[in-house]
Amino acid sequence: MTRRVRMLVRVIAVGVGLYVGACVIVAVANRMFLFPAPGRADAIPSDFTTLEAKTSDGITARALRFGPQDAELMVVFFHGNGELAEDNVDIARELASHGYAVVLAEYRGYGISRRAGKSSERGLYADAEAILEGLGVPPERVVLMGFSLGTGVAVEMASRGRGRALVLLAPYTSIPNVAAHHVPFLPMHLLMRDKLDSQSKAAAITLPVFVAHGDADEVVPFDMGETLAHTFPHGHLVTVPHAHHTDMFATDDHLMKKIVDFLIDVTP
Repeated sequence: MTRRVRMLVRVIAVGVGLYVGACVIVAVANRMFLFPAPGRADAIPSDFTTLEAKTSDGITARALRFGPQDAELMVVFFHGNGELAEDNVDIARELASHGYAVVLAEYRGYGISRRAGKSSERGLYADAEAILEGLGVPPERVVLMGFSLGTGVAVEMASRGRGRALVLLAPYTSIPNVAAHHVPFLPMHLLMRDKLDSQSKAAAITLPVFVAHGDADEVVPFDMGETLAHTFPHGHLVTVPHAHHTDMFATDDHLMKKIVDFLIDVTP
């Protein structure tokens, strides 16, 4: 074996080692990036009520409630991965001003549920189902609403028959698809344990679905929201021109009105 060949073999071996090492790191640590729960503990607004419900795996799921007790519809909101439930109190108040009750679901490992265990796909589903079951209202009076990470939770609950309509803000087709978009050189579909695969569930969900997505979204590509909206049998896509991942309401002053109009259409 010539010196040049030996050098080439070493370079290849180092490259393979680095690649395998990167795969191991991602496989072990990807939940740290998927569930980056904020470390702060915000005070709960005094006009919100804290709800608690026992999950199927024995922990206590928590949520914040706001709005009229006798509302025709209850909107249950599932937040993004870098937020807490209380980060969405303004959305809750805006929806409540139109007569809707709003529940801001929290995830284990986050905010008021930060001591309830570590986040995972299965855990988020268990929390969501417990909260919905604990509301004591039939699915016909529930609208499932999610932003970013929370859209996958909302879609899963819809697939379980837990609501009458869906509102999805900046949704993805699946979490591995988002990861592969940002890290295309690693086999993210093999490395990630948490799939939150909304695309595989969408065609079987016959509820009315409102999808809003900014066409400048740098986190979840716009075409994922577009694809998902067109996969739901009754999906409706609202494109928010020039909006990024977190500024849709600031970019489109009429987005909340569009959501409320949708809720009026699905009110029994």
